[in-house]
Amino acid sequence: MLGKLFKYEWRSISKLLLPIHGCVLLFALLSRFYFALGGGVDNLLNSSSGIISVLTGLLIFALVVIISSVVIFTYVYIGYHFYKKVFTDQGYLTNTLPVTPTQLLLSKGLAAVPWLLIDILVIIISCLILAGTKDLFSSFRLVWPVMLSQMGQMPLLTALTIFAIILSPFQMIIMLFFSVTVGNLASTHKVLASIAAYIGIYILQQIFGFIELIVIGFSNYGTFMNVDLATNAAISIDTYLNPVLAVNIIFCILLMIACWIGSRYILSKKLNLQ
Repeated sequence: MLGKLFKYEWRSISKLLLPIHGCVLLFALLSRFYFALGGGVDNLLNSSSGIISVLTGLLIFALVVIISSVVIFTYVYIGYHFYKKVFTDQGYLTNTLPVTPTQLLLSKGLAAVPWLLIDILVIIISCLILAGTKDLFSSFRLVWPVMLSQMGQMPLLTALTIFAIILSPFQMIIMLFFSVTVGNLASTHKVLASIAAYIGIYILQQIFGFIELIVIGFSNYGTFMNVDLATNAAISIDTYLNPVLAVNIIFCILLMIACWIGSRYILSKKLNLQ
């Protein structure tokens, strides 16, 4: 049943997100073609024709807004889609299905997480379409071995960073679903209540992160004073960032567990479709 739920949810959420992401890539391709025909961005911006210069400036502004907004739009749409399918009139049908709250959350979460990854991929591809040159790729080939070498010198930091990156989209989705679920408990203005719940959790994260940085920073102050940053920069980075990332990962996992349990409980015991 979980597989069927996932397929249905993936198709439902992709109906809008797929064409939007395709349009972003198409816009990037058409913009690159326009820049190429015009002899480059600098040439178009400094064109003797004021109209061409203005249009080019507006195009660049639109590109920045569209590419940078795709992640925000996807994230907001995922939250709205979850709210619409579970807590509005459509929720009557969803909640009469012979599925558990766990299966419901899993199917929607597993369908949502890939879209956060697709967002990053679309942004990278769009930027490469717009700014990709032979020199850029050549520079990347030179920088990549250096990055791998540095990562090899800091294996624990590298492993923690990779784990934190993998964990991030799951945390974002679970936190989003929990916020929407908590907002459902309000008798009126459920959307505003969901936004308030999300902001509250976000502020909690920031407060914890701030306290964590201060505590770990003070605890490692003596170590930093005894490290020659000019010759042992990697050691000083490890000394500070390893505990920061480790504690942050533990906090995120605990937060995810709390949000997951809270969402399941509300869907099971406190569901309100009024």
